[in-house]
Amino acid sequence: MHEVALRENRLVVMLTPDRQIDRRILLEADSLEAAGWEVTIIAMPLDTKGEDDRRVVRIGSESGQAKRENLVLYTYRWVRGRLPMNGRLMRWMKRLAWRHLVDQESFYSKLFYSTASRYSPAVFVANDLPMLPVAKQVADICGARLVYDSHELYSEQEFADREKRRWAEIEAKYIGACDVVITVNQSIATELERRYGVSEVKVIYNAERSFNIPARSRRFHEAFGLSADKKVLLLQGGLSAGRNLEVLVDAMRHVQNPSVVLVVLGDGLLLRSLQNKALAVELRERVYFHPAVPQKDLLTFTVAADAGVIPYQATCLNNHYCTPNKLFEFIAAGLPILASDLPEIRKMVEGQQIGSVGDTSTPEKLASLIDDFFGDEQRLASWRANLATVREQICWEEEEKELVKIYEALR
Repeated sequence: MHEVALRENRLVVMLTPDRQIDRRILLEADSLEAAGWEVTIIAMPLDTKGEDDRRVVRIGSESGQAKRENLVLYTYRWVRGRLPMNGRLMRWMKRLAWRHLVDQESFYSKLFYSTASRYSPAVFVANDLPMLPVAKQVADICGARLVYDSHELYSEQEFADREKRRWAEIEAKYIGACDVVITVNQSIATELERRYGVSEVKVIYNAERSFNIPARSRRFHEAFGLSADKKVLLLQGGLSAGRNLEVLVDAMRHVQNPSVVLVVLGDGLLLRSLQNKALAVELRERVYFHPAVPQKDLLTFTVAADAGVIPYQATCLNNHYCTPNKLFEFIAAGLPILASDLPEIRKMVEGQQIGSVGDTSTPEKLASLIDDFFGDEQRLASWRANLATVREQICWEEEEKELVKIYEALR
């Protein structure tokens, strides 16, 4: 009887610690809905009221006793409302809390349990490690299948050693109970298999849709009054620490090709310091900043560039194995890519012959790469021609076929 009920149940509940829902999660929800599943996404509360995806349920939206009991959430939101989330004081408080006051496993379970336990789906999905303990808890209660979608090598981020060890302990405790483990590239899949003895970790790329890509435009040239000969090198995404962004801006001092300009599209903790750095005389006509745009509009801006740059450094094992969203956004937009020489990025960029990788560790080295990148028009044309094919192969339309197979096999 239970198996019959499970086959008839077409509800998937996804848990995420996001506020702004990750593009990967929304694409997965779209694909599963198109395949006949009903999807609910349980997420952290927004800081301010605004338009939300119809499938999203925010924790803390309960009324009555359940709402009064979730004091952890309301304390956390109170602090968030009064301190910059990525400011120095908040980051110090978070480190202190994780070290002495809060256990990562129980913290997120307390936040999400009262909302998640209201559902009895066929499948609970833990999007990233913080959601895995509570997803396992509620899946056990209703007999649901458990999927762990690891968006990164979570325990190997730039955490303190104590915090890294604790996250690794949590992952080891729960990963073996999952019906399916999914991640974003083969290097992380292999690492999870090696560490925890799990088998057949599935890989679903963070690819973009290939259909209806906007036509190329001169949006940045028009916005910044650039002459027609200028070549726009685009950095897009969150402007946060650990992404080598200061080196990228400084590199533009040393770029010899006068036609190359850098456009930084995004927002984040480092925006003000990067803008101040770009006020230097030698950077005023080399570096431009554009405000962040909604995800749904992003590619209409991406296609206005001539190339995309990914300057990340291997400051931790997670960064070493990264395949950031912007990699696939550049592919979808048909932009040749200049990137740091990291294994999965190299496999994609050089392996598909859609750009080049190299040492981006200093401004001088990165500047030399930029000059070389733009110095061969025939090679640039070849990369663009290759992208016309690659964007049809490495796209969400292909990834969703495997995703749907995974979920259908759980029924």
